[in-house]
Amino acid sequence: MGSSPNNIASGGIGGIDPLQIGLGVKLGSVKVDFSQGSIQSTNRPLDLALQGDGFFNFRLNGQELFSRAGAFSFDTQGNLVDSASGAYVQGYNLETSSTGRVLKDSNGTNSLLRKVSNVQISPSFKSAPRQTQNVTVSGNLNALSPSGDAFSTSISIFDNQGGPHVLNLKFTKSAANTFALQGTIDSVTTPLTGIPATVTFNPDGTLSTPLSFNVTAAGLNTALGTTAFDATTPKNVSVTLAQPTGLLAGLTQFSGQNTVTAREQDGYAAGDIARLSVDQTGKIIGAFTNGQSELLGQVVMTKFTNPGGLVKEGGNFFSVSPNSGLPNVGTAVEIFPSTRVASGSLEESNVDLTEQFTDMITTQRAFEAAAKTITTSDEFLNTINQLKR
Repeated sequence: MGSSPNNIASGGIGGIDPLQIGLGVKLGSVKVDFSQGSIQSTNRPLDLALQGDGFFNFRLNGQELFSRAGAFSFDTQGNLVDSASGAYVQGYNLETSSTGRVLKDSNGTNSLLRKVSNVQISPSFKSAPRQTQNVTVSGNLNALSPSGDAFSTSISIFDNQGGPHVLNLKFTKSAANTFALQGTIDSVTTPLTGIPATVTFNPDGTLSTPLSFNVTAAGLNTALGTTAFDATTPKNVSVTLAQPTGLLAGLTQFSGQNTVTAREQDGYAAGDIARLSVDQTGKIIGAFTNGQSELLGQVVMTKFTNPGGLVKEGGNFFSVSPNSGLPNVGTAVEIFPSTRVASGSLEESNVDLTEQFTDMITTQRAFEAAAKTITTSDEFLNTINQLKR
């Protein structure tokens, strides 16, 4: 009877699980039911639910706590916290150098420091710029154009600090199957180093030479009078006109309209965080204003040998006890394949209100019946006493 009102009161609170009274005349134990509750979509990226067993990790006032409730938000310092209590969500943060630069793994992805701590993402975190290193040109130069006709295409490229510049390529018909090529940056007339003098085509209209060429970073700096482009590494700009195995998809010379276009490049400016998302492993991904996506952190989780041995700490938090066993900390899917993180969702309470009301009414009726039995026995004894008189 004592557990039913408590369960009914908490039936609308996510992450709270029902209490069960042990059987027998003497109270054996009150157990928490940690079975999976239903998952409710919220469309809020920082609302997280665990699909499978396990707990999120928290730290509050120096104490390590655990809960299945995942309504998270960021405080003013960029710490990921439990929205209700302010408890710090635990996980992995980005690995940085002594100078504060984010380290990359072999795939060029931001590296995580595998040390559990408060998950923190600075609101001012920026996606670093990338200097343009590749430009692709395609389209058609009109084979019937007379000598002297010129066709130009331009594209924005980026220097090492993410500053934009306009690279212009000008093709001028000089002879049959031949075009003179000139390149400028930001309309500066200084010739760029590395650009070939001519572009030639085969009789069938496919490109002959060159298929690609490098505009040197040093030449770009000389033309601009700056050191904005990295000429030390160096990061030259490779311009591709056609691929050896795909000549028809590159720059061509056929009779018809001029469509030469510098259509893509791989540089970008610095970017600010536009929005966040969380994948099924708990990785926090930032989408930036420069169109890039970067790994920013990861939420960890914990499993116990005997979760029933956890100690209730109030609200929806629990702490370790000798009976629960030591926490086994890891990540969803990667370390614990049977559990995944559902972003934009919260786990609802698994309290069955119908069952709890039924149990409460049954217990009340049993109590009333027992009380009535005692009353009847008392009346029977009184009757016997009166007969003796």
